[in-house]
Amino acid sequence: MKFPWTVLLLAMLLIPSAGSTNNTHLPNDNTSLAYHRLEEGVINQRITHMDMPFTAQVTPEVRRMIRRFLVEGQLDSRYILGRAAVYFPIFEHYLRLYNLPEELKYLPIIESSLRPAVQSPVGAAGLWQFVPETARLYGLKVNAQVDERLDPHRSTEAAVRMLASLYARFNDWGLALAAYNCGPGRVGRAVRQTAGKDYWAVQALLPKESQRYVPRFIAAAYLMNYYQTHELQPRYPSDDMLHTRTFYLTQSLRLNTVARRLGITYQTLTRLNPSYRHGQVILHDGGAYLTVPTAVAPLFEQLFLNEQLTALESTGTVATYVTVAGDKLETLAQLFQCSPADIMRWNGLKEAKLTANQLLRIYLPQQVVQP
Repeated sequence: MKFPWTVLLLAMLLIPSAGSTNNTHLPNDNTSLAYHRLEEGVINQRITHMDMPFTAQVTPEVRRMIRRFLVEGQLDSRYILGRAAVYFPIFEHYLRLYNLPEELKYLPIIESSLRPAVQSPVGAAGLWQFVPETARLYGLKVNAQVDERLDPHRSTEAAVRMLASLYARFNDWGLALAAYNCGPGRVGRAVRQTAGKDYWAVQALLPKESQRYVPRFIAAAYLMNYYQTHELQPRYPSDDMLHTRTFYLTQSLRLNTVARRLGITYQTLTRLNPSYRHGQVILHDGGAYLTVPTAVAPLFEQLFLNEQLTALESTGTVATYVTVAGDKLETLAQLFQCSPADIMRWNGLKEAKLTANQLLRIYLPQQVVQP
């Protein structure tokens, strides 16, 4: 995917700002500051100390991409940093569930700039930029009613499963990332031709885009680890986008009805749930996820979930619990002195899966409640 700031940069170079004179081509104070702090030795040292799942080399392409994030693309980078607060907890959840390196959460930065509804000219879509054929291969629904490539939860789990499969084949995360970009067939041919064991050994034989792909990943990791030293401030989304709760539903709902009864805009609800193409919650294997702003989560629970939660026991205390990255039913069952089946029954879950920021109702027996 081409960087969105390239067109903006060209316009800046061709069109002088109002009131400018002979210093038209001098960078502004913020750009000058960022550029001044891109000393090669400092970058090398910082990248050396970053936690990465493969050996990170500092090539000219890496430095060019870092410059793009920090200089030409400052505004886009600020929005990326803000959106990371929304989507990184989801990425971390599934990466921990599948025991993959947490640093892989940087991959959607170079795929989609962390925009869940973005679509490419070649038909890829979502945070992880799946094409329809690959999406279906990993269990995502893509049809006239729903496009689960745009679902942050389901698409992330599919991407994590794909990455795990690629790593199992190549045994090197650099090669796995390249294969994610251009396909395992091309990477496999490059490995056979060179007998190379890692990405850097086969880089020159890969397509041009894939030759830049891992350097862009390294640059994205640098941005997320060192943006503060370059005085970049995140541009956070609105509170309704930033603070959310995710519910598991066992009934179909219309988003316009939900929005009206919750007193929020339909646009807010569709931005939080972009996979539902026609405003209708589509059940997948008997269930579906719906994300709402935290401020209206109690009202949503009261209005729409009472019926599916009637299985709760009538004695003891009913509490709510919001899942964090990596939570599993088995662990929560031990914590709350119940069984995984109990939690599934209390929350209408059809499968033993959780996601980050998911609100659960938990029946607390008296021995847990008592101090």
